[in-house]
Amino acid sequence: MGIVCIKVGGSTLDSTGFFKDFGKSVAAIAKHHFPIIIHGGGKDIARQLDLQKKEYKFIEGMRVTDADTVSVVQMVLSGDVNKRITNALLSAGVKAIGISGVDVNFLSASRMTINGQDIGFVGKIATVDKTIITICKENGIIPVVSPISRDNDGNIYNVNADLAASEIAKALCADDLVFVSDVPGVLIDGKVCRHMKTSDIEDHIATQRIKGGMIPKVRGARESVENGIKQVHICGWYGSETLKNELSAETATGTIICK
Repeated sequence: MGIVCIKVGGSTLDSTGFFKDFGKSVAAIAKHHFPIIIHGGGKDIARQLDLQKKEYKFIEGMRVTDADTVSVVQMVLSGDVNKRITNALLSAGVKAIGISGVDVNFLSASRMTINGQDIGFVGKIATVDKTIITICKENGIIPVVSPISRDNDGNIYNVNADLAASEIAKALCADDLVFVSDVPGVLIDGKVCRHMKTSDIEDHIATQRIKGGMIPKVRGARESVENGIKQVHICGWYGSETLKNELSAETATGTIICK
């Protein structure tokens, strides 16, 4: 049974009926695939930071994260969002467990910089320990992963969920990596690009045809394909048939990235 890594987050989590439909969608593909769910939750984080009147900014799609902010991010992602998704899978009859990168040192992180600029407690994945995934797969338990991770000194890092999903997919030699986005795919000049080659991605970023939060998605996709993942899907969410449809070339409506 092949591994499929699925990343969800953003405005998708706010969609009416999302959690119930997502549980059904995962249950439908779990008959033929072993899904690993990796989630973000930027909208939920923003709401909590706003409640605390905490200012924040983004650099190339990454949230600048100081010590206070990383505590909020961990609370929201590894707590509220993670358990809501886990609960949705359980409600659909799927055995699921919610974990973070911190648990059993699943994801070890190191500090990330952007163009030499320190952006605080923002991490990049250094290593992936496959032990917990092996245990889950052997027992038919689907992991729901918050990307919050730690380094060897115990520092906690906010890790972009898109990049975490890419690293997990590479480490586990996943057959497919699916990014469920709040747009129907990678938009080039306002239209979904159905097929994109990895060699074209940096040119699209340089010309700002791809920008903002889509940058880490497509860069993660490129690295994944270059490291052995057959194909990466970037798609919108349109109900419980989404995952089954997007994993088939005949019914996919989003963007498929390959060599």
